Amino acid sequence: MANRSDTQRIGIFTGGGIAPGINRVIFGAAAELKKKGHDVIGIPDGWAGMLEVRRDIMQLSTLNRWELSKLFRGGGTKLGSSRTKIDESQYETVRAASREYGLDGVIAVGGDDTLGQAARLYEKKILNIIGVPKTIDNDVGGTDMTFGFHSAVEEAAKFIDRMSTDAESMRRVAAVELMGRDAGHVTIQAAYAGGAHITLIPEYPIDVSRLLPRIQEIYAARRHVIIAIAEGYEHLQPPVLDHQEEVDAFGNVRKEGAAKSLLRIIREKTGLPTQEQIAGYHVRNGPPLAHDGNFAAELGAAAGWLAHERMYGRMVALRDGSITAIPLSDVRGGRLVQEDEYDQETMMKRDLPPAFVRDMQILTNSAPGA
Repeated sequence: MANRSDTQRIGIFTGGGIAPGINRVIFGAAAELKKKGHDVIGIPDGWAGMLEVRRDIMQLSTLNRWELSKLFRGGGTKLGSSRTKIDESQYETVRAASREYGLDGVIAVGGDDTLGQAARLYEKKILNIIGVPKTIDNDVGGTDMTFGFHSAVEEAAKFIDRMSTDAESMRRVAAVELMGRDAGHVTIQAAYAGGAHITLIPEYPIDVSRLLPRIQEIYAARRHVIIAIAEGYEHLQPPVLDHQEEVDAFGNVRKEGAAKSLLRIIREKTGLPTQEQIAGYHVRNGPPLAHDGNFAAELGAAAGWLAHERMYGRMVALRDGSITAIPLSDVRGGRLVQEDEYDQETMMKRDLPPAFVRDMQILTNSAPGA
C-alpha cells in the first residue's frame, strides 16, 4: 500500500456481470474524488486488471464533471469487466500491480464474489478497498437494495407484458425465463408488474401435482397462461432441468433450461400448446431508470467520500432508506425472497407489503384489550 499523503491515487474497477447503473457509480466516485483533489484512474476488466498492469487505464481526474457525466452514461461498464478469481498464491501479484499503478486505494464495484475477494485482500493487508454492491439479482447481504435491480425489473416486466400479447392471441401456455440463479427477486417483482399468472422462484418449490391443475384452471378461464420462471428454479419433479454446463471461476454454474423443462412437462401431462421465451441478458443491458441511475451515482459518491477519509475496508449500502457503510467482512450473498413476500397457494407475489403486515400485527397486538 502506498504511503499516506494528503492527495491519494484511487483506482476504480468493475467486476462480474453488468447491471444498469455501473457507469453512474464510476461517475459519482470519480466526481467526488476529483472534487476533493485526488488522482483517479479507471482500471480495465475488473480483477484481471489487478493481476497484470495495464497500459490502457482511464485517466478520470483529467476530465471535468461534464465530460465525466457524458462518458459514463448508457448501459454496461466503460471500464470493462471480468469474472477473475484471485487465488491466495496471486496476492503478492496484486500487491505488486497496486504499487506499479501507484494506488493508495481501490473502489471495487461488484457482487458477492467480487466483494468477497475484496474483503479477503483487505484483511490480508494487500489492498485498501471500498466496495460498492452490484447485481440485478438484488441478493447481496448487508444492503437492502442494489442499483440496477429496479431497471432490470422494469425491462423484465415489459418483456412479460409483450409476451402476453402473443400468448393470448395464439392461445398458448407461455413460460418466460428470467435471470435469478439463486434468488427470485427479479422474477417475483417483474411477474407481478407484467401481469403473469404464475410465478416460480428458486426459494419455494411448487409440486407439479399442484402446478398442473392451476395451469389448467387458468387456461380454461382465459385461454392462455403466462408463467414467469427464474432460471434457477430446480424443483421440477422429476428434476429435468437442462443445465448448460458452463461454470465461471467462482464455481457458479450457468443455469438455463428451466422454462424448456417446465413446458415439456406441461405438454406431456396436459397436451396444452406451449411457448418459451428467455429474457436473458436483455433485462440488464440497458441504461438505468432515472431513480436507479441517481441511486448508483450516490453510492459512487459515498464510496469516493470514504476513500477520501481513508475509511477503507467498508462497503456502501442502503439501510432503512439511507446510504451508509458497513464492514466489508459483513458482505455475503444469499439475500433471498422471504416467505411473507411470496404466496405459495396462489404462486404469486403477495399483494400486501410484508413490512405493513408486520407493523399492523404489532399495532394490533399492542392495542388495549388485545
